[in-house]
Amino acid sequence: MQVHIETGEDISETVITIRCKEKTPYISRLIGALKIIDRQIIVKYEGAVTSLNLEKILYIESVDRKCFVYTDKETYESDSRLYELEERLEEYLFVRISKSSIVNLKNIESIKTYINRRLLITLNNGEQLIASRQYADAIRLLLGMKGK
Repeated sequence: MQVHIETGEDISETVITIRCKEKTPYISRLIGALKIIDRQIIVKYEGAVTSLNLEKILYIESVDRKCFVYTDKETYESDSRLYELEERLEEYLFVRISKSSIVNLKNIESIKTYINRRLLITLNNGEQLIASRQYADAIRLLLGMKGK
């Protein structure tokens, strides 16, 4: 892969062009990584409504019909349903890992094969999540992982 950067005072808007033979899962992830910069969602924290940058989100979990958004240090609540957040965040490298969780792929440190074709996901903060069998194969395909 080559990266070319052009700068100039006559350039009024940043434009990113990707030239490739075909759109692969790698290219889709690259596009998602570019789109996540400066993107935010509205959440609640200690009774106040605030915006949260997507890059800070480790994962989102549904518990007792409420959605919680986890960062490295804080837990926020969202009025949206998990499936709504999944649909909105899919293009920004968020992926469903179980019936109750979606994870930000940018904040994954490692992934290991786990018992019964599940995946053990370790996040940048050391927290571990389990990807269920139902979603593990799609995650493997998305990340270009081999084997089952």
